[in-house]
Amino acid sequence: MSVRRIVAAALTLAALAAAPDARAQLASFTVEGFGGYQNLRLNASSVANAASGNEGTGILGADVLAGIAGFGVGAVVDKVVSGNGGQPWSGALLAGILVPLTVVRLELLGELGRRAGDFGDIFQSNGQTFVGLRPGVSFRLVPTAIVLGVSGVVRWPTSNGDIGSPDYAIVARVGFGIF
Repeated sequence: MSVRRIVAAALTLAALAAAPDARAQLASFTVEGFGGYQNLRLNASSVANAASGNEGTGILGADVLAGIAGFGVGAVVDKVVSGNGGQPWSGALLAGILVPLTVVRLELLGELGRRAGDFGDIFQSNGQTFVGLRPGVSFRLVPTAIVLGVSGVVRWPTSNGDIGSPDYAIVARVGFGIF
C-alpha cells in the first residue's frame, strides 16, 4: 500500500470520526444559574474591592439559551440582592452570535429588557427599559452536560428616549447544556 493511500485513508477516517462532533455543534441548548457583582467601576482597585465585598452590588439570576448554526436566542432574569435602595428585578430577551469550539463556546449576545422594583412589573408599563451587551465564554465539562461560564454585562437604560449611564456586571455561570 502506498503512502498516498495510507494518508488518504487516515484523513477519511479522521473526517468520519469528527462528523458526529460537527453535527452536535450545529445546535445547542443551555440552562444556567449565575451570580456576580454589578456596577463595577472599570479599574483594578475597584474590581479587587468588589471581590472582597467592599464595592458593587450582588446580582443573582438564571438564563436559558438555544443556538442553531451559530445564532443564539434566549431569555434572562436576574435580581440585585445587595446594596442601597430597592433591589430591582430585570428580565430580557437575548439574541446574538455563538461560536462553538469543541467544548468551549464564545458568546456575543445583545439584550433588550426591562427593570422594575417587583418581578411582575418587568412585564408591565411601570418598568424601565434597557439595551445591553453580554459577551461571555462557556466550558462544557466532558463527558457530562455540566457547563461553567463567565460573562460581562453592560446595560444602558433607555426609558423616555434617553440613553443613560450603563450598569456593568461580571457574573459566573453554572448549568447544564449541550453544545
